[in-house]
Amino acid sequence: MFVKLAIGTTFLLAALNGIAKADEINPVVGKSTDYTIRAADLERLVAAQPVDIQNKLRDEPALKVNLVKQLLTQKAVVALARKEGFDRKPDVVEQLGHVIDDYIAREYLIKVVAAKVTVTDDELKKYYKENTGKFLIPEQIKVRHIFIEATKEMMAEDKNTSFLKAETLLERLKKGEDFAKVAQEASDDIDSGKKGGELGTLSPGATSSEEFEKAAFALKSGDISGVVETPYGYHIIKIDERREKRTATFDEAREYIRKKLQSDYEATRLQEFMETASKNAGVEVFADRISGKNDGEAGNDKQQ
Repeated sequence: MFVKLAIGTTFLLAALNGIAKADEINPVVGKSTDYTIRAADLERLVAAQPVDIQNKLRDEPALKVNLVKQLLTQKAVVALARKEGFDRKPDVVEQLGHVIDDYIAREYLIKVVAAKVTVTDDELKKYYKENTGKFLIPEQIKVRHIFIEATKEMMAEDKNTSFLKAETLLERLKKGEDFAKVAQEASDDIDSGKKGGELGTLSPGATSSEEFEKAAFALKSGDISGVVETPYGYHIIKIDERREKRTATFDEAREYIRKKLQSDYEATRLQEFMETASKNAGVEVFADRISGKNDGEAGNDKQQ
C-alpha cells in the first residue's frame, strides 16, 4: 500500500511539474471566469492580422494588452448573448452564414489556390534583364549638419545674431574641432545634435529645402560647407560619404522581384480560378432586375 501511494505521488508530482513547465512555456496572459488566453493564443491572433497591424502589435506591448482585454470582453458579451438565445435568431444565423462563407472562400483562395503559385530563378533573372532601368539607385550622400535657427518671423537683429553664431561655429571647425562634438554642443536641431549632427543617408528630393540640398550635393566626401541659409535658418553641412548613382545588382534586387512576381502571378491565378469556378457553377446575374429597369429598357441584360 505504501509503495502504491509513493508511486502515485511520484506520478502526481511529475504531472504537476509538467504543468508548471507548460505554464512557463505558454503562460496565461489573460483570463475571465469562463475563458483563458495563453501566449500562444495571442500570438496566433496577432499573426492573423494584416502585416502593418502585426508590426504595431509587436512593437507596442500596450496594444497587445488592449487586444487581450477586448477579446475577453467580447467573449463575455458573446456568452451573455448565447445564454439569451440571441445566436439562434434567424437573421443572426443568416448573417453568420455569410461571414463563414466569406472566411472559407478567402482562406481557400489564399492558402490553397494562391499557395500553388511559384516563381522560378529563371523568371527572376528574365524580369531583371528586361527591366534593368527600374533598379537605378540614385546618387546618395551620408550627411551631418549643425543647425542654427533663424526663421523669417524673427527680427533682423536676432537673425543676424544667429548668422554670427553660425560663422563662429564654422571658424571653430576650420581650426580642426570635431564636427560631431560641435554639433552636440551647439546645434539647434536637438535630435540630430545628440547624434553628432547625423541626418542619415539622403537621395535627391529627400529634403524640403532646395538650398540645403543644392549645397549638400555639391560637396565631396569629407567636405564641410560654408554657412548655408534656408527658410529655417543657417546650416553647416558635412558629407561623411558619397555614393554615386548605380544600378542595383541582381542579388540586391532579387527579393523585390520575387515579391512582385509572386504578387502578380497570384493575382492572375486567382482571377483565372474565380472565372473558371463561376463558369462551372453556371453563375448568371440578371442586371436588369437588380437595377430596376424593365425588360423594354434593359433588353436581355444578363451577365455570366
